[in-house]
Amino acid sequence: MEQSVKKKKKYWIWKILGVLLLLSLIAAVILAIWLVPKARRLQRALTAQNCAISAQVCLNPQALSADQQKFLQSLCLLTGLDEADWERLQLQGGYDTETVELSVYDGQDALLTRLYLTQDCQAIDLHVIYDRAYEHLTERIGLLSHLLPQWSIGDYVALQQLQYAFGLELGKSESGKPEYGKFPDFEAGLERLRSKLSLPMLCGAILAADQWDREEQKLVYHITAADKRLALVQKLAEKTGHTGETDSWQWPEGAVLDVVIYLGEPKVRMQITGNLPKVKQLADWSVELVWDDYVAGSGDISLVDQQMLNDLATLLRLLETLRGQ
Repeated sequence: MEQSVKKKKKYWIWKILGVLLLLSLIAAVILAIWLVPKARRLQRALTAQNCAISAQVCLNPQALSADQQKFLQSLCLLTGLDEADWERLQLQGGYDTETVELSVYDGQDALLTRLYLTQDCQAIDLHVIYDRAYEHLTERIGLLSHLLPQWSIGDYVALQQLQYAFGLELGKSESGKPEYGKFPDFEAGLERLRSKLSLPMLCGAILAADQWDREEQKLVYHITAADKRLALVQKLAEKTGHTGETDSWQWPEGAVLDVVIYLGEPKVRMQITGNLPKVKQLADWSVELVWDDYVAGSGDISLVDQQMLNDLATLLRLLETLRGQ
């Protein structure tokens, strides 16, 4: 009789364990049905060949180097804008394969210039600045309408050309050291990103979100250097063979990022805000990225003639002398 009771107990224990296992499998299947499509969509988005970019930037003039401040003052003198017009900027454009193109607007939605950025060339649209300068200067000094040429040669000016013409070091800090590193190789960076974004990693990243908003279909993250998720992601990458470059996993010192990813819209959208103490030139900033939602232009730009740029620099020095600067 006692043996029969023991058998019945074991039977019910195994039955309960079997039911729990079945429920666990069902829960895992339901979770996978919910999770995997989102992870696959995020994976496709993050490795897309193009991305629309919208940014709000507030400069911190006091953190600019002397040469950077001087260049900003020169632009204001030429265009008639106040320095405050350059402090709060809006950038609209996108990334395609290996090129970033952005239109820069002031707080009043007036076009200030355009940026063309690749690993080998960082240039701004001087034509737009020149048109504004021509209107401003000829309005103040009518004689200049006979002296200033109508624009005819090239649109963009490379950073190196500006530095040569104006005798400035725009990419260096007061200490003389480079303020920014080498401009990133986007194509190589995209390949590294592809190697890291495995499906298990993205499933884990979605589950590790601080918040999942069911109504808006969005993931919310608040990330700091002490975030345990960073170490977990790196360990997972090591186990799955997606480590890439070690340095790229290092979190910038003191950086705090708030990231919101919208998955319920036609295109995957990400909003990023936060604090980057190392980038002292920025008092405030925010960026919005929409993957696979940007159509680039021709990709070709025409650089201005260096002599013409030198002549503009000479004219600016003359204007500064007339103003007693």
